[in-house]
Amino acid sequence: MSRRVLHAVLLTFASISFAIAAANPAAPLTPRDGSHDYDFDIGTWKTHSSRLVHPLSGSTEWRDLDGTTEVSKVWGGRANLAEYIADGPSGHVELLALRVYNPVAHQWSINFATPQVGTLGIPGVGEQRNRRLQFFDQETIGTRTVQVRFEIWSITHDTAQSEQAFSTDGGKTWEVNWVNKYTRVKG
Repeated sequence: MSRRVLHAVLLTFASISFAIAAANPAAPLTPRDGSHDYDFDIGTWKTHSSRLVHPLSGSTEWRDLDGTTEVSKVWGGRANLAEYIADGPSGHVELLALRVYNPVAHQWSINFATPQVGTLGIPGVGEQRNRRLQFFDQETIGTRTVQVRFEIWSITHDTAQSEQAFSTDGGKTWEVNWVNKYTRVKG
């Protein structure tokens, strides 16, 4: 094939490609609106929790707690507040979880507080993946800096579960240290 013929073929191909692209513009990719990812969680839940007593120590001793979690909508569902109160052999636990949707980043943050500390902790940031809301942050636990993962997901309309886990190897392995199983009471 001569250079002249090859040049003509390439020009023709380019013209056809341009015409096809102009006639069928690709729709711009729009990030998923996750502002209602927590709608399933609104209401009152009977909560059974299991907590690893000494995380990151090789311990396998777990303690159970039973209580309730009340989740209320804020800003029409683009934020919510979860109040957890439970009791068990290791004592009484209260905590708040403030979850806020960032419409620019299309992600949620989750912030925990206890009455003993009185301030919000380091927020986990994340989004829904594989029907689970997953959050990640980095915290100091004892003398170690660890990655923290918190996940929550709906199992059915009336059941859900959440877990917290720590990683000391950059997320290659995770040690689950807090598991909550929820059964809807109302909502």
